[in-house]
Amino acid sequence: MQYVSGKVLTPAGFRDGHIGFEDGIIMEVGRGRVKDSIAEGIIVPTFINAHTHIADYVVPVDLSLSLAEVVAPPDGLKYRVLASTPEQKQRDAIALMSETMFRKGISAFADFREGGVKGASLMSSAEWARPFVLGKPRAPRFDRDEITGLLKITNGIGPSAISDWDYEELRELSDFVRSKGKTFALHCSERIREDLDKVLDLRPSYVIHMTQATDADLERCAQLDLPVVVCPRSNMFFGMVPPLARMVKAGVTIALGTDNAMISMPDLFVEMEFAARVLRQQGIGSLDCVLDMVSSHGRKIINQSQLLEFEPDRACDLMVVRSKHGEPLTDLVLRTAGEEPLFVCAGDRTWRGTL
Repeated sequence: MQYVSGKVLTPAGFRDGHIGFEDGIIMEVGRGRVKDSIAEGIIVPTFINAHTHIADYVVPVDLSLSLAEVVAPPDGLKYRVLASTPEQKQRDAIALMSETMFRKGISAFADFREGGVKGASLMSSAEWARPFVLGKPRAPRFDRDEITGLLKITNGIGPSAISDWDYEELRELSDFVRSKGKTFALHCSERIREDLDKVLDLRPSYVIHMTQATDADLERCAQLDLPVVVCPRSNMFFGMVPPLARMVKAGVTIALGTDNAMISMPDLFVEMEFAARVLRQQGIGSLDCVLDMVSSHGRKIINQSQLLEFEPDRACDLMVVRSKHGEPLTDLVLRTAGEEPLFVCAGDRTWRGTL
């Protein structure tokens, strides 16, 4: 059996302890440190990246373009580049981003994958951080045969936004996806405020961005327990600051994503730090909510158990982050960006950094 020791995250906060594991299963959780631990530091569950477009790594950034010119379907820069990029190059990018995420403590990620069935099939190249794939039709219309094919190889469907679709077509799509027991999610109120009533009528599992949301919009999301995924670095790159403090005050379930890989590498330690600084600038001093955004709330997005406590006989799902000998939460959220964990374990997948 192998051990990790240090400040272990528990429902009551961090405490000195150790975790023993074998063959991807936690065997022992105890107080105090074990002398022959393979890594010592701050021990937390692995992170979930709740919104990515990792194949966008192949897209060169053009700083002169607006958000719509870069990402709007069907003729935005990313769509033109992806259409002309060989499949193997896209596979290589997906594999690299998956490994990069795992080395940063991310065990799973929710990816909006363009390109229809062919595009979604490329996600099989992600062997480290595991993908929760939301496929996207090749055109903004409901084609039953295409969606049926997509749902065979994905976890659901992720259209861009209601502004890009005929609303009745989008309603048909939503009804069909949910009838198959799959996830339906979409971008909402990113560039402009969109009609939240129309969005809610589609009964999405969650929405992404909400940078232009009103207080009433956010209160509705909280009342309906509709999670919102926020991507601060991507939003700020395009001149928008996410209303994180208003979301927190409204009681919204917030998860963090890194969005387009051509402008933001999929590193949640960096994203957490950005989120924390935005929150502080907006008047929220606590950091507890930020850790929830990448752990329990991220798991809610991909329909996983929220892993509230490390317990024997559960799958080993943890990472060990180097301690800065300060308060553990502050060390994690504000003082770890740019580093890799000392150790990452997600079941049968493990990675050891430089001790």
